[in-house]
Amino acid sequence: MTASGITQILRRRGRTAGVDQLHPHLFRHIYAHEALSAGTQEAEVMALAGWRSREMLSRYARSAERERAIAAAWRVNVGDRL
Repeated sequence: MTASGITQILRRRGRTAGVDQLHPHLFRHIYAHEALSAGTQEAEVMALAGWRSREMLSRYARSAERERAIAAAWRVNVGDRL
């Protein structure tokens, strides 16, 4: 099976499930976001995903960066301690 074939299958299955624009790299974005949100260290995420450069982690994690920042702000919750 070729990469193109895998992409075609994912897109078709995604449309059937109501998920537009499903593609293989979406799983990398989701993995990076979920792993970092769960507290996994950046070096560990990179090792598990097979990324050698911090740039790759940044590329895939950028899509949900704001969501993680908001969640972190809620965890810190400075306003409740004043």
